[in-house]
Amino acid sequence: MFQTFKKILFVGFCLQANFSFSQSENQLQDVVVTANKYPQKLDQTGKVLTVIGDSIIKANVGLNLGQLLSQQVGVMVIGSGQTAGSTQNVSLRGVNFGHTLILIDGVPVNEASGIGSTFDINLLSLQQIERIEIMKNGQSTLYGSDAIGGVVNIITNRKNKEKQSISASLAAGSQKTLQANFGFFGTVNKTNYNFSQSLASTGGFSTAATKNDADKFENDGFQTSNSQLSITHELKKNLIINGLYRFNAYKTDLDEGAFVDDKDYTYLSKNNQVGGGLQLQLPKGKLVFNYLYNQTYRNFRNDSSDIAASAFSSFSNTDYTSKASFAEIFTNFKFHKTIEWLIGADYRSQNMAYDYFSVNAFGPYTDTPILADMANIANQSVYSSLNLNLENGLGLELGGRFNNHSVYGNNFTYSINPFYVVNEYIKFFATASSSFKNPALYQLYSPYGNLELKPENAKTVDLGWQFFGKSKLNFLRMVYFNRQYTDLISFLSTNQPPYGQYINLEEQNNDGLEVDGNLSLKKISLSANYTFLDGKISDDLKSNAKEINTFLRRPNHNLNLTLAYSFNSKLKGSITAQHLSKRNDLYYNSDTFANEAVLLDGFTQLHTNWNYKLNNAMGVFLNIQNLTNKTFTEVYGYSSRPFTALVGLSFTK
Repeated sequence: MFQTFKKILFVGFCLQANFSFSQSENQLQDVVVTANKYPQKLDQTGKVLTVIGDSIIKANVGLNLGQLLSQQVGVMVIGSGQTAGSTQNVSLRGVNFGHTLILIDGVPVNEASGIGSTFDINLLSLQQIERIEIMKNGQSTLYGSDAIGGVVNIITNRKNKEKQSISASLAAGSQKTLQANFGFFGTVNKTNYNFSQSLASTGGFSTAATKNDADKFENDGFQTSNSQLSITHELKKNLIINGLYRFNAYKTDLDEGAFVDDKDYTYLSKNNQVGGGLQLQLPKGKLVFNYLYNQTYRNFRNDSSDIAASAFSSFSNTDYTSKASFAEIFTNFKFHKTIEWLIGADYRSQNMAYDYFSVNAFGPYTDTPILADMANIANQSVYSSLNLNLENGLGLELGGRFNNHSVYGNNFTYSINPFYVVNEYIKFFATASSSFKNPALYQLYSPYGNLELKPENAKTVDLGWQFFGKSKLNFLRMVYFNRQYTDLISFLSTNQPPYGQYINLEEQNNDGLEVDGNLSLKKISLSANYTFLDGKISDDLKSNAKEINTFLRRPNHNLNLTLAYSFNSKLKGSITAQHLSKRNDLYYNSDTFANEAVLLDGFTQLHTNWNYKLNNAMGVFLNIQNLTNKTFTEVYGYSSRPFTALVGLSFTK
């Protein structure tokens, strides 16, 4: 581990000699909120953060959230290159499914009925997002369960304007795609309001891939609607209250499986979120309270008008419902200009229900249901973090969380994060942390459930440095990381009904390297990032271990390059290259009734974005994905995005 770190440290110093002295301004003064739950300058934390600002989101207006995230260092979004509505699994630094925590405005939004208890980012519209902060490494000390790889904090539009403003956009493109977005925001007296609505539909392309040119599969469409309302009111000079409501829904067509078409298989997802909170400014800190109620309904329906030859049932209907509540209170105290202390507590409750009915050659079948009053958990935690920033550039963050779960009991996590800001150009940092993921409700209470499950655990180490140019846009960062898993939850097949059970079994050891940087001159900018992953693989993939040693559907090597150019004050354009190396995959073979290992080829894609400003209020944009119409495979047996163009008009006043 340390030999690898020493080598990349030497490379970093060589690069730094020519990189650190150019332009003006200082990136270390950028303010982030995810690192310690309160606004903080980057030079006051040693945590690894990637910030996607409002200008980047606007420049990529034609993308969906998963596509934009997949271009960031250390981020893999499996499914972002498939048909709209495909499952998108966000993985930071190659972590397993469900080990990346999604936050909206700093609040966890887990979907409690899924096996991975993850939040479906298909439910979010990029046009309703103002900023995204991605923080790597185990973050369970501050954010609890699921933050093994880190957190993605999605900060929604909450513009504060004295007068009313309106924004709108309309776009059309390939595969009969239509998008419309509308929003208005402003301030009346001491009340700030923000409402937005997004609609989108596409005819899409076939979810399942064809095995030969003679196969003709139907296109699988997608429709979505996203509504959001937030209100903030200043009760007193030092007291602010807020409330929010979000409704997100989409419906998409599915296929029977890998290489198998289906004309009447659909998936519907609806999500309601209601919440609020308050912020009380204290003489030397702030008291914050947040609450969110999150309700989700999911339905898989495979009708009987079209039945695939390999299908076991002629009709099936599956319903999942879940409800989750999250309440949190925390406060930070600034004892001295060099010492800040955060202390907080949170409470989470979840329940789920499941119902399955099908008709097959043996007749009607109803699976054992999961009832909401039986499948529920409660989780409470207390946590604390101490942030020291000495005047000589040394800094240290120490944190811990005590967690109590209603099923498995107690556990504890910690975080130790020393760093040293040498000067305005150079920062060194290291982190040692532990993190965990609670067993999902389905893993506990389904027919295959196991109430003896322990949480999945990981210990992570980061070692890195960051060099800054005088311009806040110019930087170079390198990070080595190592992650050791214990008690990973696996599904064990058995010979007796119900023929399987979830158990704690696996251990894994993963490590890797991240390199990312940006160089901006007057009219041109170049950003680049590279992620290397290495680690042991599961027994199912040993047949391919000599060819490639990697993670399921996650590459050893991932490279992103973006070149942007401002032709003048009105016209801006960029081109992005994405490269993924070979990957392992598993798929269910309906002919052999078994999972089989395959090796997916590496591929490179090109994308381009163009924006032209007609006047102060209006602009046009063009986004093209897969510019060269490259054929590639992201998930074996399923289609991936062909050449796709989207052109639109935007308005803000």
